[in-house]
Amino acid sequence: MTILRNAPLQIALFFLPLVWIGYFAITSSERADAVQQARLQGDSVAELFEENTERIFERVDQSLLVVRALYAQDELTFSLKLWSDRARIATGDVVQFSLIGLDGYMLDTTAGYSGPPLYLGDREHFANVMSQADDRLYVAKPVLGRASNKWTIQLARKMFDLARNPVGVVVGSVSVDVVGRFYDTAKLGAGGTLVLRNSNYIVLAARGVDQGAVLGQRAPSRVEGELGDGFHAQYWNENRPNRTDRLITARRSHVFPLIFTVGISEQEIYARSDSRKKIYLGGALLLTFIILTATVFHWRRQQALDRAQRELRDSAIKFEDALRNLPLGLSMFDDRDRLIAFNRQWLELYGLAPEEIRIGIDFREVFAKQTAVLDVEAYLVDLKNRLVQSEHISNTVQFPDGRVVYISYGRREDGGWVATHEDITERKASEDRIERLAHYDSLTGLANRNLFKDRIDEALARHSRLGVPFAVLLLDLDKFKSVNDALGHQCGDALLKQVAVRIKAQIRDVDIAARIGGDEFAVIVSTGKVSIHDGAAALAARLVQAVAEPYHVDGHPVAIGCSIGVAVVPEHGTRVDEILRNADLALYKSKNAGRNCFHIYSADLKAEADQRNVLEIELREAIWREEIEVFYQPVIELGTGRVKSVEALARWRHGTRGFIPPVEFIAVAETGGLIVELGEQVLAKACRDAMTMPDDVKVAVNLSALQFAGTNLVDTVTFALAQSGLPQTRLELEITESVFLADTQENLKTLQRLKALGVSIALDDFGVGYSSLSYLTAFPFDKVKIDKSFIDRIDRSETVAVLKSIVQLAKTLKLSIVAEGVETSEQVSQLQSLGIALGQGFYFSKPVPLADLSWQGHTARRRRQTAA
Repeated sequence: MTILRNAPLQIALFFLPLVWIGYFAITSSERADAVQQARLQGDSVAELFEENTERIFERVDQSLLVVRALYAQDELTFSLKLWSDRARIATGDVVQFSLIGLDGYMLDTTAGYSGPPLYLGDREHFANVMSQADDRLYVAKPVLGRASNKWTIQLARKMFDLARNPVGVVVGSVSVDVVGRFYDTAKLGAGGTLVLRNSNYIVLAARGVDQGAVLGQRAPSRVEGELGDGFHAQYWNENRPNRTDRLITARRSHVFPLIFTVGISEQEIYARSDSRKKIYLGGALLLTFIILTATVFHWRRQQALDRAQRELRDSAIKFEDALRNLPLGLSMFDDRDRLIAFNRQWLELYGLAPEEIRIGIDFREVFAKQTAVLDVEAYLVDLKNRLVQSEHISNTVQFPDGRVVYISYGRREDGGWVATHEDITERKASEDRIERLAHYDSLTGLANRNLFKDRIDEALARHSRLGVPFAVLLLDLDKFKSVNDALGHQCGDALLKQVAVRIKAQIRDVDIAARIGGDEFAVIVSTGKVSIHDGAAALAARLVQAVAEPYHVDGHPVAIGCSIGVAVVPEHGTRVDEILRNADLALYKSKNAGRNCFHIYSADLKAEADQRNVLEIELREAIWREEIEVFYQPVIELGTGRVKSVEALARWRHGTRGFIPPVEFIAVAETGGLIVELGEQVLAKACRDAMTMPDDVKVAVNLSALQFAGTNLVDTVTFALAQSGLPQTRLELEITESVFLADTQENLKTLQRLKALGVSIALDDFGVGYSSLSYLTAFPFDKVKIDKSFIDRIDRSETVAVLKSIVQLAKTLKLSIVAEGVETSEQVSQLQSLGIALGQGFYFSKPVPLADLSWQGHTARRRRQTAA
């Protein structure tokens, strides 16, 4: 009883059970955690294995469908080899494609077979596909190809002619090694397995087992019973003689007749926990020994107890250091560079063999075989010099396999250092992803404007060092805004992604493609041995053609184009701003040339740009000095010859160049931001001039879409009417479809406010826009003006049919109709017969100054001119 009342013994009796209870609880928990982690890993690897294999099979199946369709269109001339070379399909995943006729003989193959007729009618895939009642993909067991001489998995579909009659079988042969290649990235550890089976549980590919023994066999396995008709199962494959137990994860594909199994060995699952179990056991034994020893020594003599307590304190200090750094790798070296403490995480991080590392080993010997630091001696010298200057320093080591380890060093008081080692590979990858977001377009994945300019700088530096020429292409999509407005931004984004894919498909991997604006793209290309001019021109032509191919976006057929400007380095500049400016000038030329084309920069384009700048300055001065004249062209009532209204048209009489065509200076006014001020001048002068005209004659003024966006247009019209005194019923405002395309909702509100003033609204150039009819229902116009292109073709029956429809529509909507561009008496007669009452054109009068306007009957005057 005296012994039981001894305090050290009581403490021993209290803590010893706790130590061993803790030991068994921790080891049991870690084994349970290990199984749970293995289950999660099995699910993850099986899912990735399924996705990876399905992508391969899906690409092959898509190719089978394409080959089948092409063969059905032209069985006699279709060449499988030619198709695969053009489509670049029969490479990588696919060993070959083959066509087998109804008689079982091979018709064609991508393998380049040139021997005697090859009979494949005895192949499993041929027999099973031909016996299928429906049309579906068949996955056969692996075979040794007679043409390719490789073990392959056969994916086969039935072929049909245009009448849907079977004509044979098309086969895609996928290498077994391609499917099994995923094993190298799965990291299943020792004893891990991957097995791919078809729906009949025949092994198609396997890794981690004797593939030669199971390939093409219905290997004995519990997977058939465990999986059943379901799509997922997980179970232990236990009690197999002379074989390791495994945790098996099985998945059945929803898309293809495939079954995927992943096996993780019990040894691999418990390797980490078993290793830690030894450490915990050692710790428990150590604590037990210390407690018992301390108790025994206390019984014997106090001196022994003191000695045991000092040893216990030393052990506790080391133990606390290890605990503090347990989540990380830990190492300690003394002042003579000898290892004095470390943990298992440190060994794993550096791939060090535990049996080769021991206390007292020199730093140089520890890292003699590693590959992260090539010069260990230099690294150690630098480390010790930095520790002299600072107590805490850090470093980062990059391993050849891509891992990144962050090391934090602390100087120890008695010399040497303690270091913690952390694997920051994932954190570094996240930082790289953030860096990518800063340099790449999030929608298309192409380089953004900043990275694009950086790449030009790099190309210029390379040209300066090596003399390598390159070209910059600027692409601007044609009609993209119309698609975006009509179908919405979601469809617009989807279209931009498809355009980016087509651009990438036309360039090489070494070239750079970028999205630098909403619908603006750019390419940096170096053509190698080919002339940079020829190579850039050929690429630009391919891009124009590729972008112009029809699209299907969310079920909508879409057609757009692109305009391209090209600048070549060094011929067209050696600075980024100069190169981009010249490429932009070439792009401007392509837009003005009708779009959907490309131009290469030349000095003439610079001269044209300079001329436009000069013209813009002179036009600005002419507007400021109010030198823009207003001419008028009458609109005639065809039956009576009376002038019903006049259209006000701006004319510029240049001091040295004479009359400048409106199409030239109006475009300059719009691009230079002068159209609003010019429009206000024409409107004000037309209203004043109208006060000198007969009271029953209206004056019509054209409005640009930019006037809607640039000013308060309603206030401008109100002011012009008030200043001139012109009744609002005598003013007519003409707009084109571009007003709606610019900003439909806001511009529609502005038109409604103008209508409320009492002025008339006419839709000009009716019929040339693809959605003109929809605008007639969106806004109550007073008049439509039929475009001159219809009048020029009025002698055609189809044109007459269209004009009759327009007349009927106008009557229904109670609209006036004006035929523009009338030039002959025959056209007048035909327009009258169609019921079109008003006409405008050179047949009656060219645009003339106010003083030259004639108010007489134009029909009679024309007859007198003809008689004379």
